[in-house]
Amino acid sequence: MSSENGTRIVKSGCFCCHAGCGILVHVKDDRVVDVVGDPDHPHNRGKICVKGRHSIETLYHKDRLLYPLKRVGKRGEGKWDRISWDEALDTSAAELKRVIDRYGPLAVTGGDGTKGDEVAWIIDLFLLKLGTTNRTGSGRAQCMMPRREASKAAFGNYYTIDFEGGPECMILWADQLEVSNHNSVLGWKVQENLKRGAKLIVIDPRRTAYARRADLWLRIRPSTDVVLAMSMIHVIIEEGLFDREFVTKWTNAPYLVDTASGDLLRDAEGRYLVWNAENNEAAPADTPGVKLALEGSFEVAGLSCKTAWQLLRERCAAYPPGEAAPITWLKAEDIVRAARLYATTRPAAISWGVGLDMNINSHQGPRALTILECLTGNVDNQGGNYYPTPRCKVHREFVEEFAATLPDESFENQLGGDRFRLGSGVTAKQYANNPAVLRAILTGEPYPVRAWVAMGGNPVMTWSNSREVCEALLKLDFHMGFDHFMTPSLQLADIVLPAPTQFEKERLAGPHSYSPFGNVMCQRAIEPLGEVRDEFEVSGEILRRMGLGESWPWRTIVAFYEERLAKAGISWNEVTEAGGLQDKLIYRKHETAYFRESGGFPTRTGKAEIYCTRWHENGYDPLPFFTEPPETPYSSPEVAEEYPFTVITGARVPYFFHTQQHHEGTLRGLHPEPLTCIHPDSSARLGISNGDWICIESPRGRCAQKAKLFDGLDPRVISVEHAWWFPEEEPSLPHLYGAFRSNANTLTPNKDPFLDRAFGGYTLRGFQAKVYKITEEEAMSIGLEEEAAAGVSDS
Repeated sequence: MSSENGTRIVKSGCFCCHAGCGILVHVKDDRVVDVVGDPDHPHNRGKICVKGRHSIETLYHKDRLLYPLKRVGKRGEGKWDRISWDEALDTSAAELKRVIDRYGPLAVTGGDGTKGDEVAWIIDLFLLKLGTTNRTGSGRAQCMMPRREASKAAFGNYYTIDFEGGPECMILWADQLEVSNHNSVLGWKVQENLKRGAKLIVIDPRRTAYARRADLWLRIRPSTDVVLAMSMIHVIIEEGLFDREFVTKWTNAPYLVDTASGDLLRDAEGRYLVWNAENNEAAPADTPGVKLALEGSFEVAGLSCKTAWQLLRERCAAYPPGEAAPITWLKAEDIVRAARLYATTRPAAISWGVGLDMNINSHQGPRALTILECLTGNVDNQGGNYYPTPRCKVHREFVEEFAATLPDESFENQLGGDRFRLGSGVTAKQYANNPAVLRAILTGEPYPVRAWVAMGGNPVMTWSNSREVCEALLKLDFHMGFDHFMTPSLQLADIVLPAPTQFEKERLAGPHSYSPFGNVMCQRAIEPLGEVRDEFEVSGEILRRMGLGESWPWRTIVAFYEERLAKAGISWNEVTEAGGLQDKLIYRKHETAYFRESGGFPTRTGKAEIYCTRWHENGYDPLPFFTEPPETPYSSPEVAEEYPFTVITGARVPYFFHTQQHHEGTLRGLHPEPLTCIHPDSSARLGISNGDWICIESPRGRCAQKAKLFDGLDPRVISVEHAWWFPEEEPSLPHLYGAFRSNANTLTPNKDPFLDRAFGGYTLRGFQAKVYKITEEEAMSIGLEEEAAAGVSDS
């Protein structure tokens, strides 16, 4: 801390999104008066976005939650009483214990929202300490997990884009970095590299701001990213543009595969086999002087085999640019141009976004992108895609390590684990499947789920099929949550607890540990307002009142951090003085003994896995493939005839982070109403003008937004903003802050066949809808139908 003209300046961190920016908080007379970017923070270097700049409005907003509340009317009726913390803690402990005693710990679920790793690890740890593995969240299976797990399956760790290393070519794949600074990947760094002369490829259904700046913009059909990636792989292989040394030495491409079983061939000692072209026989991959055959079909001990590379080549041969073009709505020559530009411009890096995660191909789309990185050798190289070297394992790693110690039985009955084995169950040891959680609440199958604990999050708005989410929350025996404001979801709770803002707490948050600068530190700048308490410390208090205090020995969050940091010889004071915990940056770790004594990657094979053993062992195809989404003009022409537009939801708005910031006057004033982008040719055909109220209707529901004419997308596509609710409106059902009026998730599906087959994420991009003009009066009535009114619970 420092002082200047009676103003204290506190070095801290911003949590308005996942970016992980350092900030300087100006405090005068114990009141925050200004927030600016920290010029000494290596991550954002003094820059701050509009959300962070106006975050004081959340701190001092008149509607902010400052005291514990208890529901006194019917659930959804909007009637609350202020209570003491003792009553709130006692009630929460007693109700959770009652549910566990009657139904078992798996009857408790819950999760986080867009506050990300700043609280996600707390709720995860709290639930695990209760004995339940049914952890959920708005993002889990349909946000980041497919990309993270694909990268871990390929390389053993998550590999991110090295903007600081000076890439000569950047691909922004489903990633709108000029608006969404996610997971410590900041858009201004794209700008800096463009100024240097770096090339830029943007792959997005919409003409984003960076698409305007790009050397090549590929206006892809939603949900066909894996086809484009496979076509690019085909071009790179057939034109010999791949990095042969990296592919042969550091990937499992030369390994032999039994074509009948799909297993990699191993000898009696468990060593992986390759084909030695020197003497035309199989040999262990680590045989000195072996001459690897990269391609070919062979017979080994009576088994028909091919190299993994040969299988990849054959798979991608189904999508030459001429075949991929009509599927992706792209030009064949643009696919070839993108492949050549990426493969021949070194170093090159891919920055991928959430659009890859939100369709039924999400377990294979990111897999294909990791193969592109392998083919070009852009793995852990300067300016490519790399793995930051952590100085200390902090909270995320602590939770994962704790979860790994739990017996398999803890995950055998985790909801969704029987089907979605990459996201749930014994193998994954991660999260419950959201639709399976809702089904368990509503039907009691396969067992009852009766309690919900939320830290942030607003599932009525952010989960697919909002009506079903609302119905499920109304059926719970007990529902408690922490937040800054009342939300549509919390209006259906029993106990609501006030959460601290970034100005009132201590945190060390790595936005998914995806950057050497990601461990941003947040320290208390002022004393919490009202009776606000830290979520971490409240969690411990609840566990102690349940007789589980020994599982949560830390009385303060700082005590937890001190314990974790001490393992790396670091103190909390050192972290606060530095403004965070920056990691080391070491390139080409696979060429050293960093992961393995003889070099390589921390994967099953010790190689970067083009042929994915983890996918195969779990019953999924180890090589990328494409499935036409279930509701498109090609798979469901009869549906598309009535619902002619392909829908994407979730295009980022710079003033909001999902459902957050809708209270803030300045930001809301900049974007006061929900907008759907529609091509002018389509709007003219429908008699729709810019600013008209329109109804967007899918086979599942409808919502109302205003039309924004935009020629930067295909006339067959519309882009619907997500997360719209209206905090200034009536809180009780059926209105619920207008939760069902402009909510894109009234349109989205959350059941088969719309679920990704490996992670279980639902389809939020690439389904069908129709659009028609309505009056403002008609728009205001949407969401107030009888089925919503019937939802008020007597509980």
